[in-house]
Amino acid sequence: MKLFFSSLILVTAFVFGNFNSQAQNFRINIELENVSDSSAYLAHYLDGRIFADDTTQLKNGVGLFTKDSLLDQGIYVVYLPSQKYFDVLIGEDQEFTIKTDSGDFINKLVIEGSDESEAFADFQKFMKAKTETSRQIQKDYKDKLTDEKAKAEYQELFRKADREVKTYIKDLASKYPAPSFVSEFANLTLTPESPDYNDSIPGDFPNRDKEIQLRNYIWNKDHYFSNINPADDRFLRTPLLKNKLEFFYEKILIQQRDSIVKESMKLIEQARPNKKCFQYYTQFALNYAIKSKVMGLDAAFVDLAKRYYLSGQATWADSTLMANIKERVIKLQYNLLDMKAQDLALETLDGEFVKLHELDANYTILYFFETDCGHCKKVTPRLKSEILDVYKDMGVKVMAVYTQQEKEAWQTYIDDNQLYDFINCYDPHYQSNFRIFYDVYSTPTIYLLDKDKKIVAKRLDIENLKGFLDHERKRKAEKS
Repeated sequence: MKLFFSSLILVTAFVFGNFNSQAQNFRINIELENVSDSSAYLAHYLDGRIFADDTTQLKNGVGLFTKDSLLDQGIYVVYLPSQKYFDVLIGEDQEFTIKTDSGDFINKLVIEGSDESEAFADFQKFMKAKTETSRQIQKDYKDKLTDEKAKAEYQELFRKADREVKTYIKDLASKYPAPSFVSEFANLTLTPESPDYNDSIPGDFPNRDKEIQLRNYIWNKDHYFSNINPADDRFLRTPLLKNKLEFFYEKILIQQRDSIVKESMKLIEQARPNKKCFQYYTQFALNYAIKSKVMGLDAAFVDLAKRYYLSGQATWADSTLMANIKERVIKLQYNLLDMKAQDLALETLDGEFVKLHELDANYTILYFFETDCGHCKKVTPRLKSEILDVYKDMGVKVMAVYTQQEKEAWQTYIDDNQLYDFINCYDPHYQSNFRIFYDVYSTPTIYLLDKDKKIVAKRLDIENLKGFLDHERKRKAEKS
């Protein structure tokens, strides 16, 4: 774990100030056995990282964290330069003492002066013990799971451990009801358990297995965050929230524009009552959409950016960030999947003009390249030998757009690579806006268009292009 002192950067600086109305202070004594004179840091979690709130110089393992303000509630970490650390819950009671031993921070942890923080320390001990028990069970049964009896015993032991954890957390919630954070955080560690649809769906139900799978998906999606209030900013300062969000977006949600936008908006709107939460969930969703390597999710970025940033709702965004987002939206909104590609009227070597929309082709490969681009030098000959020559019978044509102005270098490149079957063109006066319409910020850039010039795929490499064309060839063969 690394300690960070700089501002957190998502798509903008994310700053948490102290919004307590009364001028109070926190005072946390710390007594660490078997620790020589050293510094110790008190830091909070945020977005998978930690950020220092205070530091103290230990004398014989004893120090004091204090300031003339209260800390925002959440899970904090006490961190030593030796890379050793342990977590502590900071709630409403912010004057207490932490005692532990560097040889076993968690099991020796004692809190005096805050019942809620003490309950969290006990919860950590309980969960550590359960984790060790689970590991021992796995070790004991590692080579026995081919035996049905041993397998049944193994499963029952894990079910028993699961029941014990749920009972512990239920009791914790009874003893420390909301708004206490210790039970709220403990609930966050649980995954909501879906109904058993095998019992509720009749055996003769049409496509029963698919129906069970669909209902499980819908239930898990709708209830994944049932143990958290997105408008409670205490969850932001925990080590779990980012991991749960990433799992939800990557493993639970269907990686499609509509699904990502719909579920993002659901979380964002639930978080809206709390400004800090509204900012965090909005930034997380926007970042996920723009960084995803799944083709087509840039459309989700456009939708979310327009709704929350370009509409003026993202009041935290400075002028530089807004300019960057606006620029990305402008360049992406013209080339989203399933859109009809923007028409281009480009000049050929002979001084004639060719229009993209007038090309008669079942599939058009729109290829943007430069003659001195090292990667293009590898892709161009493969585009001819492995794509055009192989898939020409499918009605494939290549419209190769030279992105520079040096006509002689372009002519030489065509001759050297024997690109006479390509539709070779360029825009020497930059009148077509191809860089904006097709987001050409690097070369090579490849788009695949269908017969109606709709964008089927974008920013492809040769292998992916083969995969799309092979799929189309197989699909058409199955139809005939």
